[in-house]
Amino acid sequence: MWTVYYNEILIIGIRGSINILSTNYVQIGVKDNKTISWVNATRLYSVANASTTTTITTTSSSPLSTLKLSSNVTKGDKVYLPYKLKNASVGDVLNLNDVVTLGSPQYTLNMKEGISPELFDLKASVVEITKEPRYQVTRKKQRCRTTKTTQVEPFQTVLMINELKLK
Repeated sequence: MWTVYYNEILIIGIRGSINILSTNYVQIGVKDNKTISWVNATRLYSVANASTTTTITTTSSSPLSTLKLSSNVTKGDKVYLPYKLKNASVGDVLNLNDVVTLGSPQYTLNMKEGISPELFDLKASVVEITKEPRYQVTRKKQRCRTTKTTQVEPFQTVLMINELKLK
């Protein structure tokens, strides 16, 4: 578990229930082999809609899968995605351009259809692509005594937020 302190306050919400939130106190940790993030709840004023999807494009314009993750991060923090991004490799810079919430605790701009990308710059880089710890999944069909056990070791992509600025 680690703690990050920042002086600036900037809230950016991305569709798919992700909030980029720069506050004075942020903790991100791991519990039961799953990444969990904690934010000072008094600073969190808006939440993105989880039913919508996010469009992510890289600077090399390669197609990527959509970002669907509930997380609260700040500039310089790492975002752990529980899957492997398609056509993304370590070192790629991603432009996150489908933002729903933008502002500060005193003033917040919310738009369901998305805020124009000309108003902000939000960039993240792919830090690592790794696998989660191995675990077993047991499956059993209804009214059948046999069980099937498989070993699962899913991928995990780590993004670091590089740039959060208003134009």
